[in-house]
Amino acid sequence: RRARGADHRLRKPAVRHQLSGGVGDQLGSSGNLVNVVKAHLGLILSYVIWAFNYPLYKIVMPHYISPYAMTMLAVGVAALLAFASMLFVPIEPVRRQDILKLVAAAALMGIAKKLFLMVGIQHTSPIDASIIATLGPILVLVISVMFLVDRFTPMKVLGMALGLAGALVVILSGSGMQAPSDKLGGDAVVLLAIVASSFSMVWLKELIMRYKPVTLLRWIYPVAAVMMLPIGLGPLLRTDFSAMPAHVAWIVAYVAVVPTFGPNYLLIYSLHYVKPTISSIYFYLEPVIATAISVAMHMDTLSWDRALASLAVFAGVLL
Repeated sequence: RRARGADHRLRKPAVRHQLSGGVGDQLGSSGNLVNVVKAHLGLILSYVIWAFNYPLYKIVMPHYISPYAMTMLAVGVAALLAFASMLFVPIEPVRRQDILKLVAAAALMGIAKKLFLMVGIQHTSPIDASIIATLGPILVLVISVMFLVDRFTPMKVLGMALGLAGALVVILSGSGMQAPSDKLGGDAVVLLAIVASSFSMVWLKELIMRYKPVTLLRWIYPVAAVMMLPIGLGPLLRTDFSAMPAHVAWIVAYVAVVPTFGPNYLLIYSLHYVKPTISSIYFYLEPVIATAISVAMHMDTLSWDRALASLAVFAGVLL
């Protein structure tokens, strides 16, 4: 009996570890449940902000500013915000063995994700780019399985399939248009941005659980700004901001300030409480929002089939 009792005590922590982060833990305390709800709200806000990038990038680039200059400006502003956060949040020490991972995170989140999207969208349409973004959850799930962070379940596969189908219907129904072959290069570069974003969400999970969100951003964006200097500083200095119309200048300011530091802070915070596969499902919000922006700007119309497809997207997110 003593042997069986000792064996039982040895196995119990493993069971608790296996369930960590699951629904049982999320419902185990009201405080943790509140954090999970806040995490999902943060993810919704992040992807809503990022969804606005698609049409805004197309408006300002490359006619008024190059993607290299825009990326340099965005990561530079984010680096300044990261330094300014030191006035309010104490500095957290970082382990020496994690420094190389943080440098790689700067290359993924600070440069590859943003620069590839900006470069690619010049050669494709915002709607095409939002179609490619719906591949994010699939990529995250595959990468998570490869890293043994998650596993395939019928409910997850069904939810992603339903969300993907709804997103494609939202974008394609009633348009009768197909991306021309000369946009394939732009589509491929946008796909690289989604791959970088998906990989970073999985690969950074360990660091996200170890450090505060602001600590990671203090490393990611200053390091990314230094990395961007050789290719971004020259185009930024050659940009004629005085020649920009007022509405373009406001868009450039928005793209430089809003979609970088704040949403990524919310994303990193949310990954403390939800799995990368759950976070990536919110990629499906982007094509729906892109369609809504087109309707609001009288660039397109909202039909009944698109409305039903939007409901399918949210049902996929729920599953």
